[in-house]
Amino acid sequence: MLKRTMKALLQKTCPTCTKSSVQTYYYNIKALAKIAGYDMPPKHGRWVNKQLLAKIRRLPLMTFKNMTIAGIKALGAYGMKNEQWAKAMSDATERYSKQRNKQERTPREARNWPEGGYKALGKLADELHGEVQTLFKKAPAAVTLPELWRMARWFIVLFYSKHALRGDLGDVRITKKGQNYIEKRGKGWHMHVGNHKTVRAHGAIELKLDAKVSAALDQYLPYVRANTKHGYLLSTKRYGNRMKRSDMMALLRNTTEDRLGKRIGVQLIRVLKTTSHLKGIDEAEKLRRELAHGPQMQWKYVSRA
Repeated sequence: MLKRTMKALLQKTCPTCTKSSVQTYYYNIKALAKIAGYDMPPKHGRWVNKQLLAKIRRLPLMTFKNMTIAGIKALGAYGMKNEQWAKAMSDATERYSKQRNKQERTPREARNWPEGGYKALGKLADELHGEVQTLFKKAPAAVTLPELWRMARWFIVLFYSKHALRGDLGDVRITKKGQNYIEKRGKGWHMHVGNHKTVRAHGAIELKLDAKVSAALDQYLPYVRANTKHGYLLSTKRYGNRMKRSDMMALLRNTTEDRLGKRIGVQLIRVLKTTSHLKGIDEAEKLRRELAHGPQMQWKYVSRA
């Protein structure tokens, strides 16, 4: 099945899904098809069967959960249903929720947890900045595309060492166009993310960027503008095309694996950052229990000077 056809089917069967969700579903369906022995999802849905379900049951829980969701989405795209797959997805989701509720580190998290936790990304960003510092002494138009890519790699790691978004950085434009973009307000930079996974539940993300990230943008953007015309923040190494979201996330995982010996993706980064705020979260939870309030009511009892 052609890539655009599967995507079109996914969009048709899930009209309320965001672009990023459709993209994620597509990549997971493609991964599931490879487990089944196909290079691309076939034109029929017979491959999403009992035998494939038995095969993916051997995978780690989170991967199994994602693959069952991919199977259900693929079946929906084909206009089919399968009770075994539906039950497997429901069971996997429930088991995963129970595991997360225990707040215990998963085997994959334990394997890839860096020394120093979330702070390890900040240290890596500093290391990468040291490697590209001399490039910023060149005129913007004088850098090569591989050099611009090295600058982008530093910026990606720096960004995620301060802001734990999903893969939305890969969709950001450098001007106020589309749904995801950056704009300067006063001396600092802000990011608007209007197309993201939970936009329908939580609305657009309005992010005032960390001072270090804002300073990095002031340094990095002139080089992006001088060497690219696609209008996005990140570019590929060889041809300077727009770097796809999936390629950005792969670059992040590969860089952390190469430099830290840990394969750290955006999901783990979100866990790392949340864990770094554990003390404050615990204190807020104790206060909620003491006052017998929910999170929303607790905010109403805050009095700012």
